Amino acid sequence: MWQLARDTIGQDDLDALAEWLRTGPRLTQGELVRRFEQEWSAWLGVEESIMVGSGSVANFALVAVAAGRIRGRPPRVGVSAVTWSTNVSPSMLLGHEVVVFDVSPETLGVDEEQVVAALDEGRIDILFVTHLLGLDALTDGILQAVERNGVILLEDCCEAHGTRHGAAKVGTLGLGSTFSFYFGHHLSTIEGGMISTNDPEMADELRLMRAHGLARESSRFDSLSKANSGVDPRFLFVSPGLNFRPTELNAFLGSRQLAGLDERIAQRNANMARFMEEAPDWVWREYRLEGMSSFALPVIARDQEGTARVRETIGRLGIESRPVVAGNLLRQPFVQGHDVAPYRETTPVADHVHDHGIYVGNGHHVTVGMAETLAHALGGDTT
Repeated sequence: MWQLARDTIGQDDLDALAEWLRTGPRLTQGELVRRFEQEWSAWLGVEESIMVGSGSVANFALVAVAAGRIRGRPPRVGVSAVTWSTNVSPSMLLGHEVVVFDVSPETLGVDEEQVVAALDEGRIDILFVTHLLGLDALTDGILQAVERNGVILLEDCCEAHGTRHGAAKVGTLGLGSTFSFYFGHHLSTIEGGMISTNDPEMADELRLMRAHGLARESSRFDSLSKANSGVDPRFLFVSPGLNFRPTELNAFLGSRQLAGLDERIAQRNANMARFMEEAPDWVWREYRLEGMSSFALPVIARDQEGTARVRETIGRLGIESRPVVAGNLLRQPFVQGHDVAPYRETTPVADHVHDHGIYVGNGHHVTVGMAETLAHALGGDTT
């Protein structure tokens, strides 16, 4: 069976992990987490990275810290209609106004024309872009509108390790970015996530939030201790926080996996490129593949007849599939009754993805030959 995903953690990783565990190492967050953060920052091209327990936690912490820079009212946060629930849940839980944009069929990311209009109208304080399925969701027009309007740009790169916009990797273009290291992603640490930024103040706030708000996590520990001399500095809480920490075990796996990440990305991209070359015209093929780091193979038919054909074909071939993430979030029950609304009255592209969107796995277990076979089967080849 062509599975949706196989854990990127291989037997060699497990053997190395078992050997390391036999040495009786520290398992709570420590030196290995710090080392992996530094390695990740160097690979991505940023100054600071903060490892946390999951990509979802990364989203919450990043949005919460960024929202603290908006004064006087709840921030207005722009998001994609087609994304994972935890791209929008943090803003819902924090009481933000959420503005939802339709998506582009070329990127499956936010529609450029809508976003630029909303930014120029002063409708958005924070734009949280999702690089869905490893496609580059940014455009030069969006980046220019963010810059001229002083809007905070955040990037959800949980499915986009290594995706590029021009010469830069996504995750380096805004105030901060998030990554997921869950099962089946480009890199897995069992559970885990990362927040990356070039802003030292944001990094400091994120480290405080990750560990209960304890001053000892801050680079300003000495000055904070002096300013709060009436509290024992060992348990000095200077900001709201929770426990979002990862473990040394997660970081041990992360460092090992990072060494082979570029090779895995190249394999994923080769699979995606061949599938798009060979797929029939009644399947969406107009994606902007430049800069991608493919997470999955989208199989989005242009009409209901095609969708039925996709389902029949992948079922016959024994291929596991999923919807294109959450479909149109505006049709999900969890957003009902909250301050979540579309920028425009309708979201036709997101609705099409919701009704016809299917993806199949594209990881280290998938080959170019498998992608080609699926494309040919969709085209009617039964051999």
